[in-house]
Amino acid sequence: MKKKEILSCRNLCVGRHYGLNHFQMEVYQSEGVLVLGNCASGKEILRELLVGQRIQYEGTFYWMEESITPKKLREIIKQHAIFYVNPDKVLIENCSIAENIYVIRTRKGKGIVMPSAKAIHIQTANLLREFEISLNPQMLVKELTYFERLLVCLIKAKSYDSKVVILEHSDDNLQPGDLAVLKKILLRLKEQGTSFIFLAEKYDNVREMCDRVILMSDGRDKKTSTTDSIIKEEIPYYWLGEAYRKNRFSAAGAVKADVWIEKEDVHDMRRKNVMGIFDKDWGSREGTPEDLKKLFLENCEVMQPYKAFTENLFATEKFKRKQYLYVENREYDKLLGDISLANNLMLCRDLREFFGMIHKSREMILEKEFYKQFPFLVARGRQYSDHFFYRLVAIYRLERFHQKLMILDNPFVRLDVAEENYMREYLLHLAQWKKLILISHRLHEIDCIAGTVLYVEDGRIVQIETVV
Repeated sequence: MKKKEILSCRNLCVGRHYGLNHFQMEVYQSEGVLVLGNCASGKEILRELLVGQRIQYEGTFYWMEESITPKKLREIIKQHAIFYVNPDKVLIENCSIAENIYVIRTRKGKGIVMPSAKAIHIQTANLLREFEISLNPQMLVKELTYFERLLVCLIKAKSYDSKVVILEHSDDNLQPGDLAVLKKILLRLKEQGTSFIFLAEKYDNVREMCDRVILMSDGRDKKTSTTDSIIKEEIPYYWLGEAYRKNRFSAAGAVKADVWIEKEDVHDMRRKNVMGIFDKDWGSREGTPEDLKKLFLENCEVMQPYKAFTENLFATEKFKRKQYLYVENREYDKLLGDISLANNLMLCRDLREFFGMIHKSREMILEKEFYKQFPFLVARGRQYSDHFFYRLVAIYRLERFHQKLMILDNPFVRLDVAEENYMREYLLHLAQWKKLILISHRLHEIDCIAGTVLYVEDGRIVQIETVV
């Protein structure tokens, strides 16, 4: 039986640099489509078109297999047939869940109708019960977590009987258990005939919720395939082409760009110097080196075989002298946003170095050395995310201190697939001469790089896996 096409576009062109360039897409009934694009791939422009923020374009949109004009597309969006799931744009914080879902509605031929308070409470309670969401319809939106607001948006889309739901996925605000709940709700919506479009930069968690993947780069659909037939390792090549292999990070002095990456024995040796800490709760609050020290001290017995990683944290005197490096990305993002790159790189090890760095010529040398270490940042016109750039600066500037232990808090947060690969290669490069501790609440981020993984729950190490 032929699948019913709900929404599609042909030869969509919008803007110039980082816009859409003859982009094509199809969305069928009861289907989840993942539009996977790196930073500045054009997916933001696509989203603006689909939610009505941008009205001028070249090409053709189709609705129920019939071509539509830009005016007709705006009418469809206004009728909520295409619904944008964004808590910040859709919900009113000072109103209850019921009031947010059943706001003023327009009925054809009857003008504007405001349901009674009792009616909207009953209808909202029925919808929440149908999707097994344990929320009180009378709760104010401002009292909800980000994920609960996301669920309210989905229920609101269901109340409008929306045909296509658009979501922007970022698992930075979600816990691992949230994804399972989200998947269950989206599956039920699909069974009822709703289609949805995921706009995302990461692949691992979202692919289980989608049927097809559109790899997007430079405003084009580089490849469209089912989720089962997409190999994660091929995604950066569709995004960046051969330039990914040519410009990927390489160890200093290597004859070829990826000599040390392709040698499994060298790769395994470096993984031994990397420890991953998988803590579901740590991601919802700000971890500190003191928290890490407490974790190791309270689990001394199980940590004895891994004292090579923790010797700089077990000894109180060494801990006070900070014979380790700690990169907490959220605070550093703020720092780099306010201070120039040269000044950020000029984190001095001593007064002698400080006075030697005052001249502007030294600033130019520092920047030149930084870009020499990461040539791919300037070798292509690809726009990298600020999060990726800030993180490289943070790790690079502290690496100059040559401490034997470096602690990285969520080093892969908000990075797309290609940026994650670059970051992993850089960290494996650092693991040649120093120990690394990577903290994350997403297991897949550290599982493929760490030789030892600690599973932590409620401040206790419940399991240790050694890969190499």
